[in-house]
Amino acid sequence: MGFEPTAIKDFSFLVFYCVGVHLFSFCFWVICYACYVASLYKRKDSPWFWIRYKTKNGRWASKATRYRIDNTLHRAKARQEAAEISIGEQDRRSTDLSWVDYLIATHPVSENTRIYYRNSWRNLLRFMAERHIHLEDFAPATAHDYIAWRTANPRTNGGFVTRNQALQDIKILKWIHRNGRLLGHMTSMAMVDFRSRKSPVQRRPVFTEQDIARCREALASRHVPDWMRTSFEIAYHTGCRLKETRLPLSCIDLEAETMTFPEPKGGSGRAYTIPIPKGLLALFRKLKATPRSHTLEWPGAGTRVSCYWRRFFNLLGLRRHSFHGLRATRVTNLRKAGIVQAVAMRLVNHSSTLVHDLYQRHSVEDLRNYVNAGLPPSTPQTPGGISGHAPWENPPEGTGF
Repeated sequence: MGFEPTAIKDFSFLVFYCVGVHLFSFCFWVICYACYVASLYKRKDSPWFWIRYKTKNGRWASKATRYRIDNTLHRAKARQEAAEISIGEQDRRSTDLSWVDYLIATHPVSENTRIYYRNSWRNLLRFMAERHIHLEDFAPATAHDYIAWRTANPRTNGGFVTRNQALQDIKILKWIHRNGRLLGHMTSMAMVDFRSRKSPVQRRPVFTEQDIARCREALASRHVPDWMRTSFEIAYHTGCRLKETRLPLSCIDLEAETMTFPEPKGGSGRAYTIPIPKGLLALFRKLKATPRSHTLEWPGAGTRVSCYWRRFFNLLGLRRHSFHGLRATRVTNLRKAGIVQAVAMRLVNHSSTLVHDLYQRHSVEDLRNYVNAGLPPSTPQTPGGISGHAPWENPPEGTGF
């Protein structure tokens, strides 16, 4: 007994229908997988595996891994990284960047350095908002765009930042990328190998004796506040920084003739004591006789103290000088006096010989007294070098010419 033709047709239609539905479903999911899942591929003239993935805004992007094509062990690691991106990258690419603020707040640096980090991060956020890019989209090409953008935008005071300052922002960006990857907030490694050479730094000149005399003459005016005279003399004699010139009078011992800097750069853990220079003894005795608690008091809040000195030096025609130049002047004078480097570093609280060398300035006149050092005394000779005869003149007999 056989099947009816209509039954065979119905059965065949059912089989083809089921196969077609499953095939369509399979193709649909393959297409979806290809459209939304990261994939691994090789790029021409590149020794690394590359990953192609889709960003949160729906755009395709590519990035290089740290795994080489010619290494069989790296292939599995590259596939694993692509799988991780496929599974959870969209969740990790959250627009919430509060973790960066927490990272900066908990970074073990001084408060001034933390403020510098926050300012750099604020500029980076502004750039990303203007270009509509995410933190993880930063690549070497984007970094170069940021440097051009940063140096082209004027500051609030009308000036422009230098290229080296923009590179410092990129350095902080690399630090954020590195920690973001360690904490699981990011996966990008595009900025790991970014390198860019800094521009040559123009070192500010030291103060000559004539410059110091001009400054003291101007500071003697009754229109100049008293704290400027005090801070100038303390910085000139000790080489300390501007903030360190405000010393508690309790840290000045006139009997032992010593002075202690309780809060130098680096915090109280680097406090140091030095003998009081003779040029400061009379000033400190005068200050000790007053009821004040510190050597000086800064002007009202909301005013940067360095702005006072910037205007002061500009009025004197010393536009390239700065208050910090007094520190370089002190280090240079110690070197001219022949003080051993270890002693000089102790007097100005330098812990690095490299930094100490950067503060020294060598002029041509400073080298004039030492240019003949180590050379044996010799009699002057004429250009010819043979008994006063030049090579082109008739040489004496017996010389072989």
